[in-house]
Order: sequence, then structure tokens, then C-alpha cells
Amino acid sequence: MKKFIICFICVMAMPCVLIFLFSLIFSDISFGTGGNGIDSRRMGKNVLLEVNGLYKSMDVEEYVLGVLPGTIPADYDMETLKMQAVLIRTNVLKEMQEKGTEDAADLSYHYMTVEERIELFGEQNYEKYERKFEQAVINTAGLVVKSENTLIMALYHEVSIGKTADAKEILGEDISYLKSVDSSQDVEAKHYMNLVLYTWKELAECLKLPEEKECKAEVTESTENGFVKQLSVDDKVYTGDEAVKQFGLSSTNFYVEKYGEGIRFVCIGKGNCLGVSLYGANRMALDGKKMEEIIRYYYQGVSIAEFSSSGEDVAK
Repeated sequence: MKKFIICFICVMAMPCVLIFLFSLIFSDISFGTGGNGIDSRRMGKNVLLEVNGLYKSMDVEEYVLGVLPGTIPADYDMETLKMQAVLIRTNVLKEMQEKGTEDAADLSYHYMTVEERIELFGEQNYEKYERKFEQAVINTAGLVVKSENTLIMALYHEVSIGKTADAKEILGEDISYLKSVDSSQDVEAKHYMNLVLYTWKELAECLKLPEEKECKAEVTESTENGFVKQLSVDDKVYTGDEAVKQFGLSSTNFYVEKYGEGIRFVCIGKGNCLGVSLYGANRMALDGKKMEEIIRYYYQGVSIAEFSSSGEDVAK
């Protein structure tokens, strides 16, 4: 009888033992409503978001989870995704502070609903990638990047020109943590060089000219590293940023030349080239670098700390 009771107790206890062992081995698995789920990593600071005509108040961490997939490829290394979660969180909190708002409509990011994330990932990959992004947010919960105890502008871009840009060159002002650093691995990226072609007819339509004609197009002013400050097309003058929007270019680092029956823009890099190169960061992660190392490489003299509205942060 005693043996029967002992065996019965062992059988009943086995599931609990297995769950405990699995939770130790696989720290990213959570059971029930507790554990390591996103709900257990709430910051206690909310964002007010309109979804399908209804307003919802959600924790900053949940908001970051909805923003993150739209800013970085899902197949990047976990350390890169963790880094990006920290950057997004930093920017969201900085905007909320500076604008004195909790309304997502006042913020620069787009929150992707579950339906949008399913469409982005595909139904077959949704659960895998959703869990991956959730872990990136959970594993960095509360962490932000600061310079001199102030949240930084955590700027980033997809691919650099082989090095990142100095803030002085792009923004016209010195920013201590936005200095040029080597990112030479970016020259191997798919979007390192991008071509945009316009026939004379397409150019006339783009510029809303009354008729198709051959137009003169030239860069009239650029920085030392090739970032365009002024472009002239058919006697119309555009800044580099205006040209990017007008002609659908990948960056302000470009030159323009006559090509066949039209012109083409040859663009180097993708994005503003300031701060972190996401491609370069992912290459560093694949080489074994941790999230903290990558952040401190691309941003000079910064600290990574747990956010506190009181300003008393705990450095990491």
C-alpha cells in the first residue's frame, strides 16, 4: 500500500517537476499569466492609443512591442532586436517627456496592431516572430540610453555609407554621442547602393511639367562625404531631404547623371546615416557582440540605465 501511495504521489508531482525544470532551462517560456510574459514587465507609464476607433491605454512596454517590428527585420539576431527595443523605448519616452504627452498620435512611431503584424510576418511565421520580438522587449524592459543623465536622440538607419555620419555634417551641430564611426561591413549590404531611374516622361510627371523634355539635373552643393545639401533639377532647387521625398531616394548621399532617355540617381546607404547602422549592428551581433557593446560602439560616451521618472537611474 505504501508503495502504491508513493508511486501515486510521484506520478501526480511529475508534471509540476517537469514545468519547473523547463522553466529553468528555457527562461523565455512563461506559463499562465505570470512568469516572464510582457504583462510582468510593465513600466507603469502608459500611452493612449486609438485602435479601430476605440482608445486604449497601454503600458510603454506593450507599445514598444507594437512599434518594434516596423523598424527592423524580424530575422535579425536577438542581440540586434534587443538593442533596437532599447532605442525605440528611449525615443518614445524622450518624445513623451519633451512634448508632455501620452497620446500616441503625438509620437513619431506607428504602432502595428496584431492584424498588421500577422500581415507583416505571414500567418505561418507570426507566432515565431511575435515571440522573438516579445523576448527582445522583455529582456530589456525599462532600459534606456542616456548621455549626461538625459535621454539621447537614439537615431538609427538601415545601412550606412561604410561609416556613420557626424551630427555636425548632417544636422549642423555637434552632438557628443553622434560621432562618425566605422561601419565598413555595410558595403556588403543589399541596399548599400540603390539606383532610381527616371525617363524624361516620368520626370515631367514627377515635376508636374507641362510637357516632356530633357532636363538638366545636378548636385550644386554637398558635404565632404557626399551628403547632398542642394540639388538643381530643371532650375528648381531642392535640399537633400526634399530631394529624397520628391524623387523617392534611399538617402541624401547620392549623385545624379544622365542615363539613356532620362536620368538616374545613384544613392549610397539607406536612411539618415546617423547613429546606429542596423545592418552593421546585426553583423556585430553575429560576430558575438552583445547589445550593450553595440550601443556603446555606435553612440559615444553613453550610459545604459533603467528608466526612472525621478531621474535616479540604475546604470547597467
